[in-house]
Amino acid sequence: MKKVMIKVSSLWKAFLSLSVFKKALLVVVIIAIGLFINSRLNTTEDIAYKTSMVSTGNVADIISETGEISSTSQVSVTSTITGFVTEVYVDNGDQVKRGQKLFYVQSSATSAERAAAYSNYLKAKDSLEAAKSTAYSLESSMWKAHETFEADSLDTDLSVDDPIYIQTDRDWQAAEQKYIDQKAVISQAEASVSSAWLAYQATIDGAVTAPIDGTVANFAVAKGQQVASSQAALLIKSDSETWVTLAISETDIPDIKPGLAATVSIDALDGREIEGTVQRVDEVGTVSSGVVTYTAYISLHDSQNTEVNELSGVLPAMTVQVDIQTKSAENVVVVPNGAIKPYKGGKAVQVVDASSGELLYVPVEVGIVGLTESEILSGVSEGQEIVTSSTSSSSSDKQGGLLNPGR
Repeated sequence: MKKVMIKVSSLWKAFLSLSVFKKALLVVVIIAIGLFINSRLNTTEDIAYKTSMVSTGNVADIISETGEISSTSQVSVTSTITGFVTEVYVDNGDQVKRGQKLFYVQSSATSAERAAAYSNYLKAKDSLEAAKSTAYSLESSMWKAHETFEADSLDTDLSVDDPIYIQTDRDWQAAEQKYIDQKAVISQAEASVSSAWLAYQATIDGAVTAPIDGTVANFAVAKGQQVASSQAALLIKSDSETWVTLAISETDIPDIKPGLAATVSIDALDGREIEGTVQRVDEVGTVSSGVVTYTAYISLHDSQNTEVNELSGVLPAMTVQVDIQTKSAENVVVVPNGAIKPYKGGKAVQVVDASSGELLYVPVEVGIVGLTESEILSGVSEGQEIVTSSTSSSSSDKQGGLLNPGR
């Protein structure tokens, strides 16, 4: 106790020895510090939630891509196999149907080359699986970091400049970036798989088939002739169909099937919309800059089922925007996409507890994901109130005190 009294006495003497200006300055600093501490202690964060009611409606999964109008008169046919032509089934001027055999190629690859190509394909697949496994782990870590960050962001005792809040935000962003980087690794691995598969397919005997109905022209191969993979072999002329070609990513291609309806918008014609139908999808992908895509072919027709080349102004190479509806559901439970949150490896929506006012997670099973709303298969029902967003604002305690006398 004596030591404390001596220290206080020493501080007091030191204060008295200061000039009047320094004394005044020190008092101002002490008061400012006190006001700052008091304001922090008496500040609370008010969180307001924007809610909406779960409803029923229609939802559709639409894949949108940019493509172009293909020539209305011809389609080039290429060989996917490197080797020698052993059979020729058609000639110039012949009428062919989609899928009809045109010629047969015997690969010039040796057994060793074929085995090596297949081995490279298997190695590429293993690398892809390893990359996906790493991505699953990183995704799990990312969602855990996100849940921690969300919990801290809703903690009224933490402000945005609190070290704990800042660190959890950084952890979440770092985990997210690692996952994004790994997705790029997966894309590269998928490109390697596709490239290896193409190389392997080029070593296997097979028939080249017609991609569309039409008339054979410029047939440039003969029995015994050597052809190379991707070498143009002939043209098929078609006067009855106008096509849109577009590149579909490998993640979307499993959902694109022949027969699906498409809406094609032509920018050059003031956004004119024309109905179309998916006719076929290439089974062999194309690799460009490490990205694998597959070409889809869509035939166009107007509302009177008249071929689109009869419509004035539609020209080859025009850029178009294509919307393909792959899935749809009517009169189902839907919620806004923004209301769906990641939660414990799955999905959930948030509700406000009526008694405590706390935010609670309700796990849900998501069905079709539309542009603005998603189908909910289970978890919530029509008429239930859910949180769609939240905002926070700071307010101060108005009660009086030493440095906060109140009103």
